[in-house]
Amino acid sequence: MKKLVLYILFICAAFCTACDTSENEATLSESFFKVYDNSTFDASFIPIDVQQTASEGYLILSSSRLSSTNFTGVNLIMVDKEGEFIREEVLSEEYVNPVNQLIKINDQYFFMAMNAVNLQATLFQITDSARIVSTTPIGGLTYPMYLNQDGENLLALSYNNQEKVSVLSVLTTEGAIFESQGYTIGAGPDTEAPIISHFTRTGKQLPFFAGKVSGGSYFFNGFFNYTLSLVFTNFGDEPLGVVQGQQDDGGFSSGVSVAGANFAASRFNFGENYIIPSVDLNTTGISSTTDIDGNPFPELVPDAPVVLKLVDVSGQQVILYGSSTKSGQIILMAFDAASGVLNGTKYLGSTYPYEISGFTSTSDGGLVVVGNTSVAGRFDRICMFKLSASELSGLAN
Repeated sequence: MKKLVLYILFICAAFCTACDTSENEATLSESFFKVYDNSTFDASFIPIDVQQTASEGYLILSSSRLSSTNFTGVNLIMVDKEGEFIREEVLSEEYVNPVNQLIKINDQYFFMAMNAVNLQATLFQITDSARIVSTTPIGGLTYPMYLNQDGENLLALSYNNQEKVSVLSVLTTEGAIFESQGYTIGAGPDTEAPIISHFTRTGKQLPFFAGKVSGGSYFFNGFFNYTLSLVFTNFGDEPLGVVQGQQDDGGFSSGVSVAGANFAASRFNFGENYIIPSVDLNTTGISSTTDIDGNPFPELVPDAPVVLKLVDVSGQQVILYGSSTKSGQIILMAFDAASGVLNGTKYLGSTYPYEISGFTSTSDGGLVVVGNTSVAGRFDRICMFKLSASELSGLAN
């Protein structure tokens, strides 16, 4: 196992004042910024998601480049509440391509990856010290794309390359399939090319995601009938509704149900990006993303990755977007969930380029953001930003 060397790039300005050790420790845990380096010169890391542990430390799910294949390996990193590195777990190259997200259910942590040989989806349960509790192959599911929480269960999006269908499944935390249904991506040898290039990272990384309409149907963002589409379903043979994109050139880059069919979302279209804090989607008919208005954000990188969540900030529900800018910074945008009005914007990172991967709320009312940075413009490394409760409140208000 390779030893990770931790570099502290900056600490919040409060350290410039004199204070005792306990005050220092409190400040360190409230707000910090870290980059996690590696002793292997040419190692390349791709962060995926982060969760806070019961001890107020953090688990980081990431992948790493492998020399033997275009698939990426699986890495887990544990850090303490001040962001100090504790340990790393590097999985066997038997398992590749961990998917977004890292899920926490009742103080248990779950993620999904793929068997490199038979391409089968595999569910992992881990402890808060990044140790594997169980490894469960999911029969019938291949090419996993995304993992989400569905109450006490899990919601998985995958791809069946034999039947050429996008598959949405509800799983128990033990890996048993509760519900599952596949929907055709369309016929023809070239239809699945964008999906395969996504998995091998030889092409565009596509915004696969899935969720549930509050009080209603399920949805997934994946390929259906030749195009990247937001598909609504109750696991019937045919979808309930479809919001079509434009092949792999346009569609939703994120989406979450705020209240029933009212969604917060973002979309991309031939390199352009649009933020949509409030839109009523047709969940029982056919429509198109190009007919949906949104706020254009030209400062984002072309076809930008977007992390979108509903976050509670001091009892106020906030729509929080995270993305990556052309200037090499991570941007956070907070919108009021009731009105859709932009409350605040915050930029993270300087000197080196930064790209967002994931974020989560913390027990102290703050936010932790994990991303990628290229140290000296050459070495892909994992970075973490911890925002204090006051910093997050300032953004949301």
